Amino acid sequence: MRNNKILFRKAEGQLTVFMALVFFLVVSLLLAQYRSAVFYARRANAERAARLSAESFLAGYNRPLRDYYQILAVDGGFGQDIFQEERLEAQLLHVFEKNVEAGPGAGNGVDAGMEEPVFTLLIDGDWDFFLREICLNRMDVTVADGIGYIMEQWKSKNDRAAGDLSRKRQEAAARAETENVPGSGAEEVGQPGDSGQPEENEPPEAPGGSPEPVTDPRDFVAEIWNQGILAAACPENFALSDKQCPMTDVSFPEAGQKIQRYIDFKDDASIQDLFEGWDGILEPELGLGDIVSDGAVQLYIMEVFNHAATAESRVVHERVLNYEVEYILAGNESDSENLKTVLWKLLAFRCVMNLSHILMSGEKGIQAGQTAALLSTALLIPQFTEVVAFLLKCAWAFAESLSDCRTLLKGGKVPLMKDDTTWYLTWEQMLRLDGHMLDGNSGTEGIDYQGYLQMFLLLMKRDTKYRRMTHLMEKNIRLLPDYSEFRMANCIYGVQAVFDCDFGQGGRRRVQTALSY
Repeated sequence: MRNNKILFRKAEGQLTVFMALVFFLVVSLLLAQYRSAVFYARRANAERAARLSAESFLAGYNRPLRDYYQILAVDGGFGQDIFQEERLEAQLLHVFEKNVEAGPGAGNGVDAGMEEPVFTLLIDGDWDFFLREICLNRMDVTVADGIGYIMEQWKSKNDRAAGDLSRKRQEAAARAETENVPGSGAEEVGQPGDSGQPEENEPPEAPGGSPEPVTDPRDFVAEIWNQGILAAACPENFALSDKQCPMTDVSFPEAGQKIQRYIDFKDDASIQDLFEGWDGILEPELGLGDIVSDGAVQLYIMEVFNHAATAESRVVHERVLNYEVEYILAGNESDSENLKTVLWKLLAFRCVMNLSHILMSGEKGIQAGQTAALLSTALLIPQFTEVVAFLLKCAWAFAESLSDCRTLLKGGKVPLMKDDTTWYLTWEQMLRLDGHMLDGNSGTEGIDYQGYLQMFLLLMKRDTKYRRMTHLMEKNIRLLPDYSEFRMANCIYGVQAVFDCDFGQGGRRRVQTALSY
């Protein structure tokens, strides 16, 4: 019996030790799981805090840039002209610490730090993020092929007109020299023989027997043009903006362009120079094959920027210039200079297209030729009849183009290529032309002023266009008191940051986050 009791007690002792070992093993596992759970909870909390810090940072986007121009970006200068990186880092770390403290088991006074963050600028060497914001929710419009065709047609017509003018002048001068007729150096240019009049024509006589005075419509066109392009091409009572704004202090400066010149419609050399000068005025800087298919950008520009024919602002806010699209095209500091440059481009385009219509119209050729015969005979230079006819047609096309500009600025439309039904100025009107007549056209067919602006925008070098867009954005936002030194160069589109904090038991861990709009 005694031995049996001893064995039983030994078995009880072994069981007690075994159960104690099992208990400690289970507790150790539970403690390990608890520590692991705490570790992963703290890591998840740190990752969450890091992401919230980045989200909070990007949530502080520049409000005027968003409201005016639908672009999301953080102002890294806080309204100043200096990129304040230390302040941005402090802001990121502060939000991270607060969110870590709000996590489970963190307590107060979290020991956290961060490495130097990497900020992605909205505009940094390229325009990818800038264009991403602009093109968001806008369908791409591929119009490069159509614009290329139009410009090829315009250039060929311009080259043909310049070539015809040079050839006819040389032929007329050769005939005059051969016949030894005074005036072989006549300063007039004409159209290939479609005048329909013999060179020997004499000026008609009045009932009393004296020659009837000959009206030269080029004098009327010159009188209108000499008032300046704004007076000649703007409708009567047009409210011209007098705003000016220097653009020397913007983030991405871009030189402007001023175009205007003297034109003598009786001087063949002046008209020849005009055609040659127009040869490249509307040609894209990179060639037709490199036109950027950025139709969405054109839609955006017309949505957020005003132009000379804008009825009302899309988004109401104060603007440094009223003719903003014209500024993008010309880059000058005043509305008047920008409008002059755009009107000159518009005149160049319309004049060549209108002249092409006149040259293809037999009726218009006869009308101009009859007057040319009278003028050349009266000037004792009948050999230059075709030259004079060509100059008259140039003056007619130019006057029609001035009327087209006025029509567009009034909100009317003008077709790219006119026909007899859409032509406005008759030859009878040309013989008694004045500025009031140019205002009478109320076109309803074709393209409006905004459409022509979009065509010119597509022909621009994209870097030039985008830089000038940022000029207007900067300057308009600077009109607000809290953003007096705002710079687009400081705008941040994304952030990448690495934080570290104490996870307990002296262990520190790093968490990384990256976020952009």
